Amino acid sequence: MAKTAQSVLRHDIVEIFEATALMDSAMSIKEIIRQLRARIQNYGYVACLITNLPNPSTGALDEHILVNGWPADWYNHYMTAKHYRHDPCAALCRTAMAPFLWSDVSRGRTDANARRVMDEAAEFGLRQGICIPIQCPSGENAAVTLAGSELDLTPSARCTVHALARHAYSAAHRLVGGLRKHKQRLSKRECEILQWVAAGKTAWEVSRILCISACTVNTHLRNVRQKLDTANIVQAIVEAVRRHEIQL
Repeated sequence: MAKTAQSVLRHDIVEIFEATALMDSAMSIKEIIRQLRARIQNYGYVACLITNLPNPSTGALDEHILVNGWPADWYNHYMTAKHYRHDPCAALCRTAMAPFLWSDVSRGRTDANARRVMDEAAEFGLRQGICIPIQCPSGENAAVTLAGSELDLTPSARCTVHALARHAYSAAHRLVGGLRKHKQRLSKRECEILQWVAAGKTAWEVSRILCISACTVNTHLRNVRQKLDTANIVQAIVEAVRRHEIQL
């Protein structure tokens, strides 16, 4: 029995090393998805999503996604219904330190919107899943979610899946993370408006100074909050100063 267990463990380790080596050499997100799926499908997983986790009140999730391996119909429904605002698994990923199963999210402690997210996922064939929370050195939250209908949840299988998921995140972040951060820099106009707001001007006062409408100012400020992943304008000012995009 001990010899058999040792053999299984050695096989799992070899599989992890082979997969991570291929992910490290991947030159596209498509290749990372292909390598991850090739391994996790052996454990019953058919879908995967790798994403940074913005504040749910600051805007859409799609611009934060690194790898989208969800079925297209579920992904489109999830985004259209704005389920990311009520997804109990996403909420738990912002505070959890260890991987957890979808079924670990107690239904008795979730509200109607959260239950709807889980029920509709099951209707699309994603009846069970696992979430791997990731705490980034920058302090940001991220997560890898894998799902299917019938999963192998033995300890060795879960250990292998956890390792593959974490490495897939690292590989995806290497390819996409730097470019994504660059794309999220504030525009010249956004910096100009935020600089005036930081100086104590109201949206109406800024509109008079820049000869634009107050509605346009507020639209720019909303975009600023989304780009900086902040819940309010005070946090946005702090983050913009930290990133050296404006000065106090």
